[in-house]
Amino acid sequence: MPGRRVEAWVLLGLLLGGCDPAKERELAAVRAELTAASALIEERGQQIESLTAELAQARADRAACELYRAPPPVTGDPPALRRGAMPAPGSEATPTLTPTCADGTCALRRSEVEAFMAAPEAMARLARVLPAVEDGKPVGFKLFAIRSQSPLALLGFKNGDLVRTVAGTEVHDMDAVLRAYSQLGTLDRWTITGTRKGAPFEVTIVVQ
Repeated sequence: MPGRRVEAWVLLGLLLGGCDPAKERELAAVRAELTAASALIEERGQQIESLTAELAQARADRAACELYRAPPPVTGDPPALRRGAMPAPGSEATPTLTPTCADGTCALRRSEVEAFMAAPEAMARLARVLPAVEDGKPVGFKLFAIRSQSPLALLGFKNGDLVRTVAGTEVHDMDAVLRAYSQLGTLDRWTITGTRKGAPFEVTIVVQ
């Protein structure tokens, strides 16, 4: 009898200790399912992030096209700065900027600024723009795909910068961006503020 009791306790210990082959197979199957589900969730998350980026870029491109096609105002801005102004013949080349920057302030030639203002489709290609949300509310736009020596890079912007205001206007959506853009043609100086890696930054543009 004592020998049988020992065998019974040993068997019970094996079962409680998880040494039952059937349970081991069941646990292994569950672990495999969890691993597959985790991989699928990660893949779907990457797809959603990619689609969100494409949607934001499409919205930016659409806004640029609408701005480009909009009729010029009856009065106000000089002809070269009017919204929707067509490039002059022979000026199909992509406009460029050659800023002179020091201590967060960049000076630009007025002719270069006017060329960019007349070609919003070129501005839309400067970077990939994604809407930024904090606590469920839009707070601005993040900049990505800024190439080295591109106009934005020369002005001091970096990938991942969160732009919050342009010329004192909060750019929390595309309507706000268009409002800020419409003001730039009449200003000789404006400041862009935002957040870079959690710290505030600003870039001041002076048109000469």
